[in-house]
Amino acid sequence: MFTGTLHPYQREGVDRILSDRNILVAYSMGTGKTIMTIAALEEMLGRGEIHCSVILVPSALKWQWAQAIAAFTDAPDRTVRARGLNLTVPAEDVCVVVDGPPAKRRRQWEQAQHTDYIIASYGAVLHDWKYLCAVWADALILDEATAIKNFAAKTTKRIKKLKPPVRIGLTGTPVENRPEEVFSIMEWVNEKILGRWDHFDRSFINRNWFGGVLSYKNLGLLHRNLARAMIRKSRLDPEVAKYLPAVTETTHTVQLDKTTRAIYKAILGDLQAAMEELAETGQELDIAAYYAGIRPETGFGAQGRVMARMQAARLLLDHPQLLMDSAVAYHETKAEGSEYAAQFAAGRTDLPDLHHAPKLAALDDLVATMVGEGAKVAIFTDYRKLLPYLAERMEKHGEPVLFHGKLTSGEKAAALAKFKTDPDCPVFLSTNAGGYGLDLPEAQYLINFDLPYSNGLLAQRNTRHVRASSQFDHVHVVNLVVEDSIEERAQATLRLRQSLSQAVVDGCGAGSLDMDVESLAEHIENAG
Repeated sequence: MFTGTLHPYQREGVDRILSDRNILVAYSMGTGKTIMTIAALEEMLGRGEIHCSVILVPSALKWQWAQAIAAFTDAPDRTVRARGLNLTVPAEDVCVVVDGPPAKRRRQWEQAQHTDYIIASYGAVLHDWKYLCAVWADALILDEATAIKNFAAKTTKRIKKLKPPVRIGLTGTPVENRPEEVFSIMEWVNEKILGRWDHFDRSFINRNWFGGVLSYKNLGLLHRNLARAMIRKSRLDPEVAKYLPAVTETTHTVQLDKTTRAIYKAILGDLQAAMEELAETGQELDIAAYYAGIRPETGFGAQGRVMARMQAARLLLDHPQLLMDSAVAYHETKAEGSEYAAQFAAGRTDLPDLHHAPKLAALDDLVATMVGEGAKVAIFTDYRKLLPYLAERMEKHGEPVLFHGKLTSGEKAAALAKFKTDPDCPVFLSTNAGGYGLDLPEAQYLINFDLPYSNGLLAQRNTRHVRASSQFDHVHVVNLVVEDSIEERAQATLRLRQSLSQAVVDGCGAGSLDMDVESLAEHIENAG
């Protein structure tokens, strides 16, 4: 039985889940999608309408979900140890968390046949597929349902084969960059809502002669269609805002020193040459692929060379050592490093002092002030290899914790718990692995050391501390942006993508998405 307390706007969401059963819950981050889902599932369990629910989540959230079920239901609980910390979760005959090596996971799936809840990561769709298919589940919940936004992904194709009577998708950002993403999600939630792909394509997308996307159209109609199987509440809605802290977002500009600026311009010169080469081939730059995080070195021909140079510029702006690390990694393994970075570094004798990083110095000053006020700070970056450099600099302010995708789920739970409970741990350093689903109500400040190229990811990051459980009436987001650089341009592009997302999901504003090559070329020309 559910034992928590729901706000009125959350009760509305629970009622809609119970009536629709196949629904996308698109409440903004921090508004309580987890607690709403648990309340709805407990009600269906109590009525005997369902007997077992499978909850698929990003790996970092498995134990967080288990802790929430223990906290908001009357299920018997138990204590588990994770990296020396105690976590309270439901008893194993109520909830199984699939975690560990293959043999252990196999035993857990076998045990899970008779439990109310099975919590597993999306990795289970690939690695434990036969066990997942063998579970007789009445309900499937996809937390951070953007995991199935890409049509071609193997995880997406397999999940769309799983269609139990109750299907609930949870995400505050159903459109991260393009409306095609929400079409893919709705194919699983309720395929009748948006119809066939060819009809969707003709109705909402303008394409050029080569099939590339020029812009989107009829976004108001798309929003109305989505609303038939989507419930949406924004943190800005009056009935929601009064339960959340106010947010102030600012941009802190950073100036490059003369030497680093010269290196940056050299990379832009190479980028301009690569773009001219791309233009000569008659191809268009696939900016969407870059936004999606595809590694530059996996690109083909001139397009790959453009993306590699864009990536090198970003590395330099974050920390010159990252660019050198990429060059060294290429020479050592060729698997992780960049060929362009290796070639560029070999041909330069004027590389800046690797210990001099303007953005890192600016971060140091900001954190000193914040921690001096007694605040806790969450810092996000795109690059896992940057974390040790950040940690070394942040140690003077207290013991930081690192959070990234290479940690086990237990290590992630322990890192999160330490930040929450240890007063001597004021800084949480995270890659985008911490951008989805984590609750950081202890943080009063969130700093984007660099900006992702995905609007959805940025929206997720920026609300980690904007929670109903926040300890503060007012919280802050600070974006570190290098002046007169591609970072300023990326920030402007993110605002356009935000407008597009709002038009589709919230039914307000207007948005169109161009290939965005002209502004890149203009920046290169001006910087040179």
